[in-house]
Amino acid sequence: MVQVAVAQPLPPLPPPRPVESPSRAAPDAQPPEAPPASTADTPSAGSAADDCFARLKAAGFEIESAEPPQVSNELCRVETPVRLKSVPVPTKPETVVRLSNQPILACRFAGPLGHWIGDLVAPLVAGSKGSVLKAVETGPGFECRNRNRAAAGKLSAHAQGLAIDIAGFELANGATLRIKLENDTAPDPALAALRTAACGWFSTILGPGSDEAHHDHLHVDIEQHGSSDRYRICQ
Repeated sequence: MVQVAVAQPLPPLPPPRPVESPSRAAPDAQPPEAPPASTADTPSAGSAADDCFARLKAAGFEIESAEPPQVSNELCRVETPVRLKSVPVPTKPETVVRLSNQPILACRFAGPLGHWIGDLVAPLVAGSKGSVLKAVETGPGFECRNRNRAAAGKLSAHAQGLAIDIAGFELANGATLRIKLENDTAPDPALAALRTAACGWFSTILGPGSDEAHHDHLHVDIEQHGSSDRYRICQ
């Protein structure tokens, strides 16, 4: 007998996949791009400079913005230049110490310099000399030159407005404490004390006895030496 194959019924098909809700993202969909940041949320380039200037003004410093001096060497640049005119003495309200030459400095250096003068030098001088500190005789602050005015070599901290040279301190009684030593005399104890204390405020302190280039003035700056901001040159 001839066997005839009987066709088997097809298996039932699975139910159709339900249509996804339009609100559901496809598995491979990319998240929408974030909107561009608002310029109001992005710190402006001058915000740090404005903050420095505002802090010093709020502390009682008499300063004004200064134009960067025109120089031929483009490496001589002052970040946020200010002209420092006077600083307050916190221990004597309404008392200020003038900077006779109104030096141009980087704002971030004007702060520690002014606080050193007002917080430390003025009380120390008044206590040891019995007269109020009236003014500080300085150089111009910013100078586009090499260290020790050498013809070649590294730029001085003055070239960034981070240094000042101090020639003397004028007292209200008419006397002046000169940095330059006369006739090999010993330094005044008050000058020796404020020079030693300066090591806590600045990264470099040089004066009479350091070398010939600093025989008649006190040089202080905040230039960083190497990779550490704690290294000090106190001479």
